Amino acid sequence: MTGQKYSAMSVLTNSHRLRFLVALCILFTLWWVLLGVVEREAGRAEQQGTRLMLNQIRSVLVVKGAEVRLQEGADFRAWAGRNPFEWFGSEPARYDGICHEGRPEPGRWCFKPLQTGDKGYKKATAGAQGRVIFQPRQPITQGDRQGSDDTHMAWVVAVEFTDRNGNGRLDDEDLQSGLRLQPVETQNDRAEH
Repeated sequence: MTGQKYSAMSVLTNSHRLRFLVALCILFTLWWVLLGVVEREAGRAEQQGTRLMLNQIRSVLVVKGAEVRLQEGADFRAWAGRNPFEWFGSEPARYDGICHEGRPEPGRWCFKPLQTGDKGYKKATAGAQGRVIFQPRQPITQGDRQGSDDTHMAWVVAVEFTDRNGNGRLDDEDLQSGLRLQPVETQNDRAEH
């Protein structure tokens, strides 16, 4: 019987190649899963860091509200829209100061003073009023608001009050109780609606 002769060397070589290919596929799959986990955890860490900074700002607003109440009475309107980072004992991490060119670098915070043309702002120059801006690196959600690397998030210092007449605005007869951080619509939000 004459037939084809099989070489043990070629079978061994092919089995090594198959093992190498299977190992490579397993490593690629593990690498792909690991990248997904790293990205998810980076987003979770950024969301947690954002929540921590917002809680620090809210704590500063409570302290500032108590100072204002003790020194000036119960009128908080002069403090609405101000930069809450100025009231920290030391400059917070990841805070860049006044915003340059509209928004901060990804993962950073800044304060953007209102200027002529901004909604509801009538003065000719930038003033003490403005917004706290955060530019996320990863997609995050804070409350019902979402931010990503191309959509920044904004808040403003507002007066906390009891709306006695139910009109949703602070009037002279409304009871003021302190300062709060209120999310505001950004230009990105308006463009989507």
